[in-house]
Amino acid sequence: MKNPQPIFDPATHYRIEMQGQVDVKWLKRFDSSAEIIVDKSKITENTIVLDVNTDQAGIVGLVRRLHGLGITILQVQVVKDEE
Repeated sequence: MKNPQPIFDPATHYRIEMQGQVDVKWLKRFDSSAEIIVDKSKITENTIVLDVNTDQAGIVGLVRRLHGLGITILQVQVVKDEE
């Protein structure tokens, strides 16, 4: 068997850009498996950017949580290692 696929999805670096503000400390309490960091260089009055290290299930849960809070998600992207 060539190039077997891993059984579990490895952690990936995601960047989430969203409209509005959210208390990241509060958000981290819901999922301790995800590393969530605010990109302070990209914060504006109405926009916040989160750098998140988690697996695919973790990012889906985080997006659902943000949606449930009424946060408008502008972009979710996978960040390649080169960046």
